[in-house]
Amino acid sequence: MIAVPPAARLGIILSSGNWTLETYFRSYAPDDLGIHVTRMRMGSGGGRAPKDMEADILDAARLLADVKVDLIDLQGTGIMMERGPDGEAAIVKAIEDATGTPAFTATGAAVDALRAVGIRRLIQISPYGPDARARESAYLEQAGFTVAGSIGLDDGRLSNDIAPADWIAAARSCDGRHADGIFFSGSNTRMVEAIAPTEAALDRPVVTSVQAALWAGVKRLAPKLAPVPARPALGRLFATL
Repeated sequence: MIAVPPAARLGIILSSGNWTLETYFRSYAPDDLGIHVTRMRMGSGGGRAPKDMEADILDAARLLADVKVDLIDLQGTGIMMERGPDGEAAIVKAIEDATGTPAFTATGAAVDALRAVGIRRLIQISPYGPDARARESAYLEQAGFTVAGSIGLDDGRLSNDIAPADWIAAARSCDGRHADGIFFSGSNTRMVEAIAPTEAALDRPVVTSVQAALWAGVKRLAPKLAPVPARPALGRLFATL
């Protein structure tokens, strides 16, 4: 096999325990988009001091800059939601100042994605407990959304052990008539496979942390890429590209 330089490169800062995201990004990204990943220990929920995480984020961003990526995605949904929109914006600016490379977060991508598919009132479904969901709900409310319901799949399993069928079942269990759509939260999960079935079952758009981050990266890098093929598995969001 011959290595062919990609038309554009997307760099991703990923939680050290995440084993699912790379598979989805490489499966659904355009063929001419290079995916480059580096890891760091995140620690949402107060597991690590903010200043320590921020130092590691900038170190990881500099490593990606060595690869000459065109764009950096910080895939730490929980830690960014804890900081709120202003704290998130400060982290993005720090990455850009340290690397000279444009950056975004998966959290910001999710906000843009929710707006792109017309979701203002949402059902939040998360693999985490009530404290984490409350922090995420507060962030979403600050961003202008109404959280009409919140479901936790926090039954002792690791987030990446929750089967796609369980995400679908959780979405079907809520009264979707009172919301514009569903937000599946969390990056180290398999909920990408639940997007299309959930949209078909509820006739509502679905946004996930992983799908939204890939969408945001492809959208920003589109001028360098060939026309993006259809991605029905990624739902209504990708039809907006």
